[in-house]
Amino acid sequence: MKAKKQIFVLFLTMLVGIPILFAQNKKEQKKQKVEVVKNIIASKNYRIDVDTYIHPDRDPILLDGADNSIEIRNDSVFSTLLYLGQVDMPYGRRGAELFFQAPLKKYAMDIDKKKNAHIKFSVDAAIGDCNFYIKVYPNGSASIYVTLQQGKSVNFLGELNMRREEAESL
Repeated sequence: MKAKKQIFVLFLTMLVGIPILFAQNKKEQKKQKVEVVKNIIASKNYRIDVDTYIHPDRDPILLDGADNSIEIRNDSVFSTLLYLGQVDMPYGRRGAELFFQAPLKKYAMDIDKKKNAHIKFSVDAAIGDCNFYIKVYPNGSASIYVTLQQGKSVNFLGELNMRREEAESL
């Protein structure tokens, strides 16, 4: 009888203890991911792979592949973002307006209380000044808002590329 009580208490302890351990492990993983995102953004050496294009006059377009991205490397920006704002013009470049590499101007980064990174910068591209506002969430997802000197503003949704940081931490 005493052995059955001991087995029952041990079993009950395991039932209560294991979910608590898993919950703590998930919290630790989330905290680690937040730190990884913060470190990547602070390094000024990151890439955001874009998977959704949102134009104010059209339905959102799902993009495939890693061909659509914006990359910040030190003091330069490399953009291969799709832009269909001037596609209807016969003399337009058919969506190539946001394919450029240029030096950054007025780069500013701030992290709010919810651990969201707010990044603002501008570039002088071939089509004129472009202002970027990027919000990177703690889970690595990102939204990009681009205002153009000539043309309509456009939004993108994507994901911070964390492969480089994960490879370094292994």
